[in-house]
Amino acid sequence: MFSDTHAHLTDEAFRGRIDEVVSSFRAAGVGLVINIGYDLKSSEESAYIAQKHPEIYFTAGLHPTDGEPATEANLSAVRRLAAMPKCVGIGEIGLDYHYGGDREEQKKNFLAQLSLAEELKLPVSVHARDCTADMLEIMKGWMKRLPAAVLHCYSMGAEAAKLFVRYGCHFAFGGAITFKNNRQIYEVAKVVPKDRLLTETDCPYMAPVPFRGEVNEPKYIPLVTEKLAGLYGTTVEEISEILLSNAKKVFNIRDIK
Repeated sequence: MFSDTHAHLTDEAFRGRIDEVVSSFRAAGVGLVINIGYDLKSSEESAYIAQKHPEIYFTAGLHPTDGEPATEANLSAVRRLAAMPKCVGIGEIGLDYHYGGDREEQKKNFLAQLSLAEELKLPVSVHARDCTADMLEIMKGWMKRLPAAVLHCYSMGAEAAKLFVRYGCHFAFGGAITFKNNRQIYEVAKVVPKDRLLTETDCPYMAPVPFRGEVNEPKYIPLVTEKLAGLYGTTVEEISEILLSNAKKVFNIRDIK
């Protein structure tokens, strides 16, 4: 069974197509999908989708650039969603310095949601872009306070990965690992233990080869898993079992067999 730990099925690309998308990923052998909220609206919609489909769980959170600020009112809304039975984490939260913006405000919002995750004893799905030094510093201090943290769409290189491994983080890889000559990810694969490894789509973005540039869907997770099997020297069957076990452990999911 394959697993997708970071999907955005609330995106406009899937509007009116959710049942079709679910049928397609079921046919491809995908048995677990975690739909990720990034603002209040998407978190609410993620909760609704998860209620309708047994394979889908969700997270609620405020993205560093696309979400609302972590005010008391907004955190209260996230807390309410997190109390729902199929909410398995806080996210997508983190730092994104690529497009500029107020870095101190981003860190403030990130830390507030880490505190919420600690309070609720939930793992976090972390977005990190062009922020390696700050992310390392924050996660170094927080990993002992959280059940787990997933570095979504990991792209910070092997040297940083060694430190994140030491801190206890998990790493989610998606379609980018299938891109030609992506040497950085190959180097990361050498330092990330298999028990810290997860797969994701980040759909509708980052479709794997040979579908690069098209709308990504959970049904393409087997292509990512196949590439990881090659990088880690295992069979697809073996690595998919490890990936599913890791996902269930990180997000405390017991209903998926």
